[in-house]
Amino acid sequence: MRSQTKLAPFLIVCLLAVALLAVACGGAATTTTPTIAATEAAGGALATSELTATAPAAPVDGSYPAPVAESAGAYPAEGEAAVAEAYPPPAAEDTFLEPRFRIDQPVTVATTTLTGQAPPNLTLAVLDVTYNGAPLGMGQSDANGAFSIPVSGLVAGNRIGLAIGALPEGMDIAQTAEMYFPHRGEGFQNLPNVGVFYDSTLVQP
Repeated sequence: MRSQTKLAPFLIVCLLAVALLAVACGGAATTTTPTIAATEAAGGALATSELTATAPAAPVDGSYPAPVAESAGAYPAEGEAAVAEAYPPPAAEDTFLEPRFRIDQPVTVATTTLTGQAPPNLTLAVLDVTYNGAPLGMGQSDANGAFSIPVSGLVAGNRIGLAIGALPEGMDIAQTAEMYFPHRGEGFQNLPNVGVFYDSTLVQP
């Protein structure tokens, strides 16, 4: 009887502990889904809505992200003319002044006098362009621009050129070239380290 009396308080304590443990576990097991509430200020009314995250749908072709469609607007806009940029830009229209430099044709190895046209009263030199500007003759145009220059040493197949033999008074090479450039002939050539030839031609056999 004594043992049973001593066990009674112990059993009561155990039962209370088990009951408290069950209550604690039961409260923890109860779960609720949290929601985000949005409050509208209009009219003082409250409204709640659950926010749900949704993954974007995968594109059909498997690429990600899906390509963005281009605007359907045309360029240039309707009614506007398209401006095409030319490259290189078109050259300015050639400007020529008379009288132009000109060597009379034909010129052969048998030619001993070169004739032609140039600006008036200008000292002229006939040079062998192929032989690096070797001199072939010297002369001057008259008041009308016509010239007749004795030449020698012409070689078939070589190119000869008509150059300015003496700079006008008070002018340098660059100024002279700029001044007479509009008078250039069809065979004009500007060869570095050789010379500026206002007209040129090939010597025929």
